[in-house]
Amino acid sequence: MKKVTISTSGHQKDLSGSMEKISHVTEGQYYFRNNKHYIKYNDDSVDKENVLRTTIKTDGQSLNIFRRGALDTDMTFVMGKTTHTMYRTPYSAMELEICTKDLSICMNEACGEVDLLYDMAVNGSVVGEYKLHLEIREI
Repeated sequence: MKKVTISTSGHQKDLSGSMEKISHVTEGQYYFRNNKHYIKYNDDSVDKENVLRTTIKTDGQSLNIFRRGALDTDMTFVMGKTTHTMYRTPYSAMELEICTKDLSICMNEACGEVDLLYDMAVNGSVVGEYKLHLEIREI
């Protein structure tokens, strides 16, 4: 395992066109196993009290984001595909539909970049467009 810095930036745009920008930098761990890149980190960007254990997994063609803690979800992104998952909180569960519009993955050992653009629907209703840029760098 190698120590890495994970920089996250992007935006969330709702149906009215209102945009919320996001950015966060944290430290985590990288490892390569079974021809897949793994990045693990604790995300406290939304709520310092409820840290989310986050794992990103990629084989260079698809991207999986697993989040555990106050919420629980396993999101899969595949270029041009629509995937489904559950988003669970202590209060309810919602079905997410993710339509990946653009996915670019460039990973080497302990460093790389991911660009992701997708639309999301919650319980069958479209909620907006999401753009995410990740940079992973060895410390």
